Amino acid sequence: MARRIAADASGLGRDFADAAHNAGAIRADGAIRADGARRAAGLEGAAAALRHLSSVQIDTISVVERAHNHILWSRSPRFAPGQLASLEAKPRQAIEYWSHAAAYIPIAEYRYCLPRMERVRRDGHDWFEADAKTVALVLDRVAAEGPLRVQDFEGPKAGANGWWSWKPAKVALEYLFHAGILVSIGREGFQKRYDLAERALPDGLDLGMPDTEEMAAYYVDVAEKSLGVFRMADVAYGRRDLREGLTSKIAQRVEDGSLVQLMVEGMEDGKAWYASKAPLGTGAAPEGSPRSRRARAFVLSPFDPLVIDRRRLNALFGYDYQVECYVPERKRRFGYFALPILFRDSAGGAVFAGLLDAKAERAARVLTLRRLSVSGIAPPRRSSFAAALAAELARFAAFNGCDRLELGVLEADDGRLEAEVRARLLTDPAT
Repeated sequence: MARRIAADASGLGRDFADAAHNAGAIRADGAIRADGARRAAGLEGAAAALRHLSSVQIDTISVVERAHNHILWSRSPRFAPGQLASLEAKPRQAIEYWSHAAAYIPIAEYRYCLPRMERVRRDGHDWFEADAKTVALVLDRVAAEGPLRVQDFEGPKAGANGWWSWKPAKVALEYLFHAGILVSIGREGFQKRYDLAERALPDGLDLGMPDTEEMAAYYVDVAEKSLGVFRMADVAYGRRDLREGLTSKIAQRVEDGSLVQLMVEGMEDGKAWYASKAPLGTGAAPEGSPRSRRARAFVLSPFDPLVIDRRRLNALFGYDYQVECYVPERKRRFGYFALPILFRDSAGGAVFAGLLDAKAERAARVLTLRRLSVSGIAPPRRSSFAAALAAELARFAAFNGCDRLELGVLEADDGRLEAEVRARLLTDPAT
């Protein structure tokens, strides 16, 4: 099933762009609900969000709350960072492994990691080489003593920084983890606790090795539910294993009508977009309609699934975004850890509307807004955007354990928008 759309100046059809912004990508991602429907809160909501996304990236940077907690908080009201440990406890709902990066995944999807584990056992890890003797010694200790952390093994580091500085036991533990012989049963002080997979995985968990057909179906299922609107290149982002069946699987879904192929005039061959029927058919609600809701702003993590694939983000939303924590300071365009700001208006339409470089000064309980830049807000939306942004920043401060905001640099592409935002932030009790 194909739908042809005339191209506008951006290369994307206007109808397609509207569907993608208001219904497909945003709604499917789960960061916001275009229809304003209630979502489960706290632990229940976090579990539901993880099942929906299939992968939540883990990151060590803690200038604000870490990415995995931030991603779940964006989708589950009243989620608290400590609740992730509950998802890993019995009855286990989440487990740590690797998707496009280190990530929490739903325990029911563990079997779809087995092809990568098999590859690591066969070919070794891409980034490091483990010493066979050390691997055997480490495995024997975990088998005999139960869950262990890196710090439970003595040994010097090899260098200064990065994985190449890991001591031999750390390299062995990570090899065994990536090979699926050990699993993480949780973290203490952000260090994994490793145990034998055969001892730690839940009884009855499906551990059947998926074939190419099953993996293709899984990859496309994840794209449909979590991306909503996607290209072939967006499916299985960052995944290398058993991708061979993707082309035929997508063609099959288009043929049976479960996927719609969007034939955008002027788009290059091989760059067709696909959408699941439900997101494509659901748009923003007219202002004042029963589905109209209060405007809302969202401060997202740089590793949020909605923005993690920068090529897709730019192609779909025209949003050129880069996180610059890995860029030398003199070369940064914006700041160390720029957080994207997403705005949903009262009709359900959404747009990326700025960037925030912030730091949680936890001892002082202050969230410092080192640089805040806002843009792209139509004049009729200035006031609602400013109010929504101030409310979101107050929520974000509380999530980071802070009682108040401290505003540094504020920039806007519209003087009246800057004045509206500044006035809201200066009059908000949290500022």
